[in-house]
Amino acid sequence: MKLLRACILAPQSVSYVGQLETLRFGTNRAEATIVRLEHLAPDMTRRWYLAPEALYGDYTITRGISTYQFDTRHARVVTSHNPALENQLAASDSLGLITQNYRAVLGSDETVAGRKTDSVLLVNKYTGERAVRVWIDERTNLVLKKEQYRANGSVVAESRFEELRYTASIPRDIFATTVPAGFTRVAGRDYASPKTDVSRVVKDAGFKSVIPKYLPEGFTLVSADTSTVDGVKTLHFLYSDGLRDLSLFENALGAAADFGKLKPQAVSFEGHDAQYVEDGPTTLLTWEEHDLHFALVSDLVLRDLVDIAISVVP
Repeated sequence: MKLLRACILAPQSVSYVGQLETLRFGTNRAEATIVRLEHLAPDMTRRWYLAPEALYGDYTITRGISTYQFDTRHARVVTSHNPALENQLAASDSLGLITQNYRAVLGSDETVAGRKTDSVLLVNKYTGERAVRVWIDERTNLVLKKEQYRANGSVVAESRFEELRYTASIPRDIFATTVPAGFTRVAGRDYASPKTDVSRVVKDAGFKSVIPKYLPEGFTLVSADTSTVDGVKTLHFLYSDGLRDLSLFENALGAAADFGKLKPQAVSFEGHDAQYVEDGPTTLLTWEEHDLHFALVSDLVLRDLVDIAISVVP
């Protein structure tokens, strides 16, 4: 666990330039990305897409809580702000939940991007299932490779550095967020600051909320917040077991979930007609009840989300 704490804190003090490859495995397909990363500790990162071709040349800059997505094909910059970025890597509460719900097992050494690493496997204490394996640089404690697993043990995502060079000599102007000539600035989502005073957030929501009576073992409510999108106030509860997150969204003004380009499928439970989509490891389940609109988002499997949804029904 000391090693895990060190790797969580590493990006705050370690600067580097590298190439990161990521594979995400969906139900019927796999998606791959290759990005060039420049990270200047503690909180400036530039991600430049090399693959797939549809994203080539696009890049994202993160400075503290602000993210700027430069969409070169559409000549626009999408800006968003998320206060949780300030401390998501170093959150002691998350490490506490990991310690409570997962067993850490040291694995064999491996060389990744030419560097010796120690591997750590995290196994769920309640189910006995492996959840995540990370390979940590012996010298800097930076995570150089990561595998995430589904409940059935299959790999759902893998990322690894193919090239890596530690250096703090990174020109600061590559993190510039000035809108290029001919580009337009587009406002993305501004996330509310998560609050641990859940009762106050619920009171300010303006409608009577409902929370789950059932959660998978290890999950606990960690924060809540409200946000207004297109004039609709939405209440968001965040649950976590340290590694996996579960978000429950509620609103009372008839705002249905946006599935984007994904085609929803139907599922029924307790007399309710619901819809869901799966995108890689993430599942989104939505339904309506008593003039409220609900959405559950997590990397839990659909059957777990349905069980939670049944317990949410007033």
